[in-house]
Amino acid sequence: MFTIDMLDAAHGDCLWIEYGDPARPKRILIDTGPAATYEKHLLPRIQAVVDAEGECVFELFVVTHVDDDHIGASLRFLDELEPSVVRIKEIWFNGYFHLSDEIDGLMGPDQGEQLSELIRRGGWPWNRKFGHRAVMVPRQGKLRTFRFAGMALTVLSPTWEKMQALKKEWEKVIVEEGLVPGKAYAREETVLGGGFLGDDVELLAQVPFKEDKTPANGSSIAFLAEYDGKRVLFGADAHPSVLLESLEREPFKGEPQPVEAFKLPHHGSAKNLSVPMLEAFPAQRYLVSTTGARFGHPDPEALARLVVHRAGDDVVICFNCESDHNRDWAGADRRRQFGYRTEYGAPGEGLRVVID
Repeated sequence: MFTIDMLDAAHGDCLWIEYGDPARPKRILIDTGPAATYEKHLLPRIQAVVDAEGECVFELFVVTHVDDDHIGASLRFLDELEPSVVRIKEIWFNGYFHLSDEIDGLMGPDQGEQLSELIRRGGWPWNRKFGHRAVMVPRQGKLRTFRFAGMALTVLSPTWEKMQALKKEWEKVIVEEGLVPGKAYAREETVLGGGFLGDDVELLAQVPFKEDKTPANGSSIAFLAEYDGKRVLFGADAHPSVLLESLEREPFKGEPQPVEAFKLPHHGSAKNLSVPMLEAFPAQRYLVSTTGARFGHPDPEALARLVVHRAGDDVVICFNCESDHNRDWAGADRRRQFGYRTEYGAPGEGLRVVID
């Protein structure tokens, strides 16, 4: 078995992965969504596993980057978990001191570093497979693949350059990403979208691509996961150019990499999904995790690019919830014209995607 539960994490990501023996599956957790996700959805899921199995074990917990919609609930999760019944075998998270060549650099402020302090205090293995240094693409040579109880993860992002871009703006980033109490949430710059171009999907697909330049998103930990011959690209909020550059490295050598599923970067933002990305990682299912709160994701331009360039391939767009920002994509005429299907999670429950 290989399943992905996209929990209802408001405008963020909280991805619960299970694989292996259905009676006693292995688990990986990617991000936790904003703070409210913990009590509403993550804690009940953990408690259900503890009740059924006596403990909840994560082979890996990944905090992809320092955006509140990915890291927000991590603080309570790590602060309140009971180590006797909830075990984490390894944590991947790049804190401030990972942004330096020195392993014992200065600590940065607020949520990102509160999480660092919780990890240190808890004694969890932190970036162990990277020698406790940053989780990132090697500066030279072949991409690195790591195994977690049979699940192979090939890291595609971030690069050293993207990590250094974050280092230069660390304090600014944590303010803009809403990680300082009392500070306003940064407003994302919008691109010309559906409100201006109407419902013409083909016209939306022609809107010029303008890549995301934000340092926090560029520092995202993204990877290709493979279990039992089935592959999923977990895009976090990564920059498309980084993922495409990684594809040029060994073992891929520039060859397109078909996958069973592709978790769209940045909740389907127009600045994080390009046509070359769709060509490089053709998928049967495209996963979108967001309610559309805060920033109105997914952007219509991104989904238009997807359905136009994969027209007739019978792909499935999987939304973890229905919202005003994604409902139109279920329209029968539109689905028939471009030859795709849609799936939506139930309110408050998220969506389970079976990788087969």
